[in-house]
Amino acid sequence: MSEAEPGDEYERVLGSLTAFTATQKELARAFARSARLHTTDADAIVLIIEAEQRGRPLTPARLAERVGLSPGATSILLGRLEKAGHVERAREGSDRRVVTLRSTTTINAAADAFFEPLHLQLGQALGEFTTEQLALIIRAADNLRTTMETYLRDCESTPKD
Repeated sequence: MSEAEPGDEYERVLGSLTAFTATQKELARAFARSARLHTTDADAIVLIIEAEQRGRPLTPARLAERVGLSPGATSILLGRLEKAGHVERAREGSDRRVVTLRSTTTINAAADAFFEPLHLQLGQALGEFTTEQLALIIRAADNLRTTMETYLRDCESTPKD
């Protein structure tokens, strides 16, 4: 198989991925509405849950970076989420100075109720592909993500005039 040349196929792939990302954002807004949360609060909860599932819970500072808020605004956000019973701050591990964020069983149940049917449907949609095809999709998505991350780092390190 030859490498793809820029043109219609590139544009179709990038257009499809752009549409996928837009749909993910709309899905996040729908989850926020279903849980009666502000979209930023729902985004934070999803990030906290995803980090927990990876076994690497977020700190407030890392959450601030991921949601694009100042440390002060993130503190206010976390206060709201704690008061609502969705998030807890914990000091765990050997360095008790480090605060990690944990989701509560209540918000996990709400997230599971909302996302589990979609998860099953996505599994069915991907079920039509072979293991080799899925590996190729993963490789392509990883290459695109890495390229975008590198570009983002370059943009952030370029001095502003």
